[in-house]
Amino acid sequence: MPIDKRFSDALNFRDLGGLCAKDGRKVKEGIFYRGAGLGYFNQEELKEFEKLHIKTIMDLRSRSEMDALKDPEIKGAHFIEHEGHSVSGSEDIDWSPQGMRKIGGAAAEQLRQIKGYYEKIAFGNRSFQIMMEEVKKGNVPLYFHCATGKDRTGMAAMILLSMLDVKEEEIRKDYLASNFYRKAILEETLNSVADISNEHPEIAELLTLQDGVLEKSLDTVYDSIKERYQTMDKYLEAEFGIDARMREYLKDLYLS
Repeated sequence: MPIDKRFSDALNFRDLGGLCAKDGRKVKEGIFYRGAGLGYFNQEELKEFEKLHIKTIMDLRSRSEMDALKDPEIKGAHFIEHEGHSVSGSEDIDWSPQGMRKIGGAAAEQLRQIKGYYEKIAFGNRSFQIMMEEVKKGNVPLYFHCATGKDRTGMAAMILLSMLDVKEEEIRKDYLASNFYRKAILEETLNSVADISNEHPEIAELLTLQDGVLEKSLDTVYDSIKERYQTMDKYLEAEFGIDARMREYLKDLYLS
């Protein structure tokens, strides 16, 4: 995946254009962008961002995250704010740095709760439904983000790309690319627990979830969708109102 040198790697910013669909077409460039919160962009990066002529910005962060670091105004862009963590039980998970540095039984319970979160995130998630409504309406270019642009954003990207019938291996590469963009941050975090991670590998797993992503998280989401709906077609129609006819229309619109 090519790196956009206009933006620092830590912003986890990328254009989803160029990803291959199963029919040989590719996602059009300059339509769908994903990344970190705009409050992390410096002034030069914001100037470059405005050149993308983004029409819709979907902020998937919690209200407390939005209040702590607001997105700056972007000329011509319509902002939509809706929490991507809107999953039953997610409010009981300790996402704080302390919560993600647990070991032993406490870590096992934390990981169990987080797995439960991934089992639910794709269902009845109003944030993702709102975002897909904008896609259906053609309100693009679209930029969608959470705080670091890796997890809630990664799941939103998976749903969007699945709707466009992008190959699963391409979707996985995009999801795991966050570990590449955030490599320096992730390595620094893991190095900080190098003295205990051999004896307590669970802390490394938690910290990878904190500053990067794990492929098994994506597996959990895929498995949950398959268990509930059997096929992606049924999932997209039930959760987003995208039937076969609408899906073909959107593929023609956003693939080339």
